[in-house]
Amino acid sequence: MNKKFHLHCILTCLALFLTFSIFAQDKDKTQEDEYNLKNYKLEPEDRLIIEINHTSWIGYPATIKTKLPSVGVNIALMFDKPMGSSSFSFGYGIGFFSHNFHSNADFIYSRDSITNNFNTHLEAYTRPVSLNRYAEKILEIPLEIRYRTKTDRQLKIHLGAKIGYVVNDFRSIKDNDGKIRVYNIKNINPIRYGVNFRIGYEQVALSACYYFSEVFTSNRGPSGIHPFSIGIAIIPY
Repeated sequence: MNKKFHLHCILTCLALFLTFSIFAQDKDKTQEDEYNLKNYKLEPEDRLIIEINHTSWIGYPATIKTKLPSVGVNIALMFDKPMGSSSFSFGYGIGFFSHNFHSNADFIYSRDSITNNFNTHLEAYTRPVSLNRYAEKILEIPLEIRYRTKTDRQLKIHLGAKIGYVVNDFRSIKDNDGKIRVYNIKNINPIRYGVNFRIGYEQVALSACYYFSEVFTSNRGPSGIHPFSIGIAIIPY
């Protein structure tokens, strides 16, 4: 009896020890999973975007020469919605873009004798000017898919699209006779839509934007001219 009793006690203790060991391992694994950054849900971030950009056009006539600097500013207020426990989030909001084009371009109007409409042409200035800027103020709605690493220091990649409306446009011209500003250039396409991209580290990123929409309305102005921008984004919040 004593031998059987002792054997039973040993087997019971062994079973309890194995059970405790398995439980402890499961608990340690749970704690490791709990403290693993990869399992954390992203916190909403990147809600204020401030971009300082070089702004210009592509596809303009060969006689037109751009001038530097041509600086634009883009400010966007965004909502950021993390996608589960992944490294991705969805951003959407509202933005305001000041887009500028410095060049030697003169905007010339001609009347169509058949339709009686005005058409717009770009020609090189024949007189010297110290300032010749075409500016647009664009109200935009940006939509973005965002990736952020789950590390103490975050690598960020934003890829998105945006659609906007030109709420104001004008030309600023300065020569020896003084400075003038002309608003509401004829045949400007008011709709702007394109893609944007950012890649950066923490609160600083490189940014780029290209608009598929043309600067001028179809058949009323020069065709094939598209705005673009490249620059630096500051993401303080």
